[in-house]
Amino acid sequence: MEQILKPSAHLSIGEISKHMYKLLIACALALTFTDAPVFAKGRQAEDFHSNIAYVVDVDSGEVLVDRNSLAISPIASISKLMASIVVLESGQGLAEPLRIEREDIARQSSAKWKLKVGTEISRMRVLRVGLMSSENRAINALARSYVGGTGAFVAAMNLKAKELGMAHTHFIEPTGLSPQNVSTAQDLVLLLQESMRYPLIQEFSTTEKFNVVDGIHAPQPFVNTNPIVRNEIMDVLVQKTGYIAAAGRCLVMEAKIKGRNIAMVFLQSNGKNTRFKDALFAKAALEKIQ
Repeated sequence: MEQILKPSAHLSIGEISKHMYKLLIACALALTFTDAPVFAKGRQAEDFHSNIAYVVDVDSGEVLVDRNSLAISPIASISKLMASIVVLESGQGLAEPLRIEREDIARQSSAKWKLKVGTEISRMRVLRVGLMSSENRAINALARSYVGGTGAFVAAMNLKAKELGMAHTHFIEPTGLSPQNVSTAQDLVLLLQESMRYPLIQEFSTTEKFNVVDGIHAPQPFVNTNPIVRNEIMDVLVQKTGYIAAAGRCLVMEAKIKGRNIAMVFLQSNGKNTRFKDALFAKAALEKIQ
């Protein structure tokens, strides 16, 4: 049974906190961007704090921000976007049940929320949890159940990257826990655009909360790893976060801002919230454009 948590008619304590969070963000943005340059030529990259920052109007092709967009870097769980594309292109039944096995445990992961071993839910629900909550066991189970197993799954990820023209991208495993999963910001915009072709990837990557119910375990709650999505402070169309030590904090996202489809890539961010602040800065700067 699938449970996507919806807001009730009355505000809960959690919802009040969300509204307060939005108010604080709005106030901070108003103070921060009163005199902010609107993508002034030659100064764009100076106003962003991620070591790699790339912002593009994907409809016109206009590059708004470019800091180290051709630098090859580990991409952590951004890898899961490509994994999701491979799942959806495989033709395997989304209603087919998958069981989380011990071999799906990602020993390198310190994530707080993990699917319990023995959980049996549909491939579709496994994919939702893998995308929205960056659940490594979910992605490992999807790769293991692929025709030919995990090796064939990773090969399909690399083949798809080649087909998309992602010349500087390579995967050696499906989750992104390996620092050898690498790409560039320019390649990741191509990945975002391909992800936009799949309504399920858009939906699942922007799901705020989700309860896994399998009839065996107590409901297992998962939340989106992106606070911009959780707090509904931007019209996000598709997104993915990531983190391992070698990659730093990562974020790829496409959002609708003043009627424009804007792709953003922030890699090698220091500090837990730097990548999100960079995304909000881009939003505020674009909204100042008349």
